[in-house]
Amino acid sequence: MLRRALQLTTGLLIGLALVAGILWLAPPPPSGLDWVGASPPPAPYPAPPLELVDVHGDTVNLASFRGRHTVVFFGYTNCPDVCPATLLNLSGALDQMSRRDADRLQVVFVTLDPARDTPERLRAWMENFHPSILALTGPEASVRAQASRWGVHAANAPVAPTPTPASHAGHDAHDPGPWGLPDGLDAIIVPGAPGAYAVEHSTRSFVVDRQGRIVLFLAPFQGADAMFSDLRRVMRR
Repeated sequence: MLRRALQLTTGLLIGLALVAGILWLAPPPPSGLDWVGASPPPAPYPAPPLELVDVHGDTVNLASFRGRHTVVFFGYTNCPDVCPATLLNLSGALDQMSRRDADRLQVVFVTLDPARDTPERLRAWMENFHPSILALTGPEASVRAQASRWGVHAANAPVAPTPTPASHAGHDAHDPGPWGLPDGLDAIIVPGAPGAYAVEHSTRSFVVDRQGRIVLFLAPFQGADAMFSDLRRVMRR
């Protein structure tokens, strides 16, 4: 009788261990959150390393922001629409946040065109956006290699100069969707942009949580209100 009881107990414990193992290895169930314009990856994953320099020449490492949420966006200052629109919308989202939430979020802009985006050019261009947004640069080979590890495509493409800033060349490639374009965009776009060449690149922004994991992708042209809503939601999870 005792032996039989031990066999039953052992079998039960083994069964519970198997169930626990299955639950541990299985991906978490969908959160069911209704994102305004963002989309999460199938599961959070570690953000690749990112180490470049700011406009003052100081080295900045993504790991230094651990403990805060971070938004990382790759682009360039001669971009005819999506880059200034994204930074304007992120600026608008930051403006809507409480001081406490804004202090817990670091937005990082990485230029994919360091040859033209000199520190002086970056400093002047970033004055159009929220003062907390950090611009990073570095040798082109290093920038492109690190961007590739983030899954960001970047390639130079010769183009004819854009006749006027208002034409917003490239809208066919970057559909603004239902949110439209942010106010003030015309004033930021460089006349004749993108100049001798454009930089074709991925346009989504990466949201990194306090543990250094990529947990959300912000859509291009998502809009300041939509970014504010999605960022606030992910920061409070």
